[in-house]
Amino acid sequence: MKVFVTGATGLLGSFICRELLDRNHQVKAVKRNSSKMDLLEGIADQIEWVIGDMNDTAFLEEALVGIDAVIHGAAIISFDKRYVNKMYETNVLGTADLVNTCLKLGIKDFIHISSVAAIGRKAGQKKITEKDRWEDSKYDSIYANSKHAQELEVWRGAQEGLKVRILNPSVVLGPGIWGQGGSTSVFEYAYKERSFHPEGNTNFVDVRDVAEIAVKLMESDIKGERFIVSAGSLPYKQFFQTLANAFGKKAPTKTVQPWMLKLVVALEFLRSRITGKEALITADTAILSRTKFNFANDKVRKALNFEFRSLEESANWTAAELKNRYNL
Repeated sequence: MKVFVTGATGLLGSFICRELLDRNHQVKAVKRNSSKMDLLEGIADQIEWVIGDMNDTAFLEEALVGIDAVIHGAAIISFDKRYVNKMYETNVLGTADLVNTCLKLGIKDFIHISSVAAIGRKAGQKKITEKDRWEDSKYDSIYANSKHAQELEVWRGAQEGLKVRILNPSVVLGPGIWGQGGSTSVFEYAYKERSFHPEGNTNFVDVRDVAEIAVKLMESDIKGERFIVSAGSLPYKQFFQTLANAFGKKAPTKTVQPWMLKLVVALEFLRSRITGKEALITADTAILSRTKFNFANDKVRKALNFEFRSLEESANWTAAELKNRYNL
């Protein structure tokens, strides 16, 4: 199959491209002039690249000619309310344009990379499955709202004839670009031997597992379904202990107290306004850091007869890759 990939230069997108090539698919991908290609070492020349804007429908109509399937992973991730309009334009309107173009050109296969953030969560709830539907709550960040609205555009496409599968990954672990944020920042936090850890739980999944599931679903006859893609859930203390062990570093042992979170949120707000940079810790992320949700993975394991990699395996592999790449 000839597959069009969005978000190909990011961590997950790069591994999706690798998985597609390993399974003998042709890959065409979109990027910007400013896109960094660091994560595509060894395969960039095996991909047909087009440079353009996902909000440019004329560009999409030209780029998607001859495509058999689309794996859509491009999205802006931010929890800073100043970026809400930019996220809506990219995550929601860009997805709507992509869906409409697929419908216009008769491209049926559509794999959408969403997030567990787009699944409904209620206070006191422990286990969350694909049956839980979105409802407004205090756990909904601006990012979560954009991913939910993005999904609505994809489901609309399903009603109009697209063969849709939606993946909802948790925190995707893998060797991204050091110092550039994203999920790789949790490894940086462990490497720098920080003292504090949040009091809640985190859900996690290896980037290689998400990529494999995305491609296997694309190759399957499954349609009109969503799948939570998460290897498990652990308290942050245990999570960071595992990451620190992978680097041979000292793990954080102190729990962040609620009053500390309020102070950090306030200080981070001031820093972001003074520097003009994005706020890394917000009131939304502070709330989420104290939650103990567990996203169930039974559905995808059964559908694909799939077993996830353990946190220890993911942490050791990622740490080794990062140490080698950045001489840590």
